[in-house]
Amino acid sequence: MTSALRKVLALALFFASTSAVAIEQWADGRAVLHACVYAHSYEAEIRMSYRNYTLPWGTSVYLIHGWGGLDNGVAITWDNTQTVAVPASSPWTWTVTVRSIISTRTTPKWYEHFDYVWKVVLPNGTEFYEKGNGSTYGYYSANLNDITSRPCTSDGSFIGAPFALGITSVEQW
Repeated sequence: MTSALRKVLALALFFASTSAVAIEQWADGRAVLHACVYAHSYEAEIRMSYRNYTLPWGTSVYLIHGWGGLDNGVAITWDNTQTVAVPASSPWTWTVTVRSIISTRTTPKWYEHFDYVWKVVLPNGTEFYEKGNGSTYGYYSANLNDITSRPCTSDGSFIGAPFALGITSVEQW
């Protein structure tokens, strides 16, 4: 293979791989300790964003989510499941913020991840679920352990900038 042909093939591969990515998502979050008392209760605030340049105008997006971690030492997923409408935040982009208590001193639960799927409803009523894999019950999971600072607050307000959360796609058949 000649050097020129190798460069052309590399450039073609680059354009094919970058143009194929139409869906993006990102998550950031922060957490606080309420009442500044040892392990009183931790609350998390998670901002979720979804972008898809292939969707037509008039598309609606919903976030179906739950919380996961440990309950008395046993792994749990999809606890406290909710569905929320996600408003458009810019062209082809939808963003929503959710909050929840992720642990308290009086319960053995400790949430370590945020489990979710995107429900997309097209203007003609057709819907699909964006979950990052082809498994039947697959979903995304954002890692709450990426929130490295959890300051205490006495008034319930969140302090400091949010941290980017790592997202993984979980296959579940």
